Amino acid sequence: MSTINEMLAVNKLWAEEQVQADPDYFIRAAQTQEPEVLWIGCADSRVGPDKLIGLPMGSIFVHRNVANIFASNDLNSLAVLEFAIDQLHIPNIIVCGHYGCSGVRVAMTHSGIQPVDLWLDQVRFIYQRNQAELSKLDQQQRWNRLAELNVEAQVHNICRNTIVREAWKRGQAVNIIGMIYDIHDGLLKQLGLEFSSPAPHLGR
Repeated sequence: MSTINEMLAVNKLWAEEQVQADPDYFIRAAQTQEPEVLWIGCADSRVGPDKLIGLPMGSIFVHRNVANIFASNDLNSLAVLEFAIDQLHIPNIIVCGHYGCSGVRVAMTHSGIQPVDLWLDQVRFIYQRNQAELSKLDQQQRWNRLAELNVEAQVHNICRNTIVREAWKRGQAVNIIGMIYDIHDGLLKQLGLEFSSPAPHLGR
């Protein structure tokens, strides 16, 4: 594991390289941010969005937590969404889950009263709602499928949110997309979840 001093040395080298390649790089970066994407993803150390999609610094506004949950009663999630839409006018929201998600596995295997258990109740409810489908799968398939269903649920939670509804009502472009990342091959996969206006089955 890198020490703090090693991290600082790497940071210094990186900053120097940026200035050598583009002397005004940090001057421009300090003036404003105009991200193209709000990325709602898992806090897992293997799934940092800057590495996955290769956009430059300033292009991604990021919100990450255990199991990539967007909870309508979580002030942190709501504040990020509101700031992204109302202040930064970000046109694309990506909810990205991943196969091999430890949070999803914990939600399938046990419950409890610790903070992480209470947080993961939201995934556990998805598991319970879809038990008829999931019970037909083996353990690995069930784990993968629940990760996909969790992304679907979070996309729908965002689409139903008043912040997004009001943006759509006033004609603001907000495109919400669900994706899954495979940690085994490094590839992102679309899940057929993409909304740019209210869909009838999401409710009004």
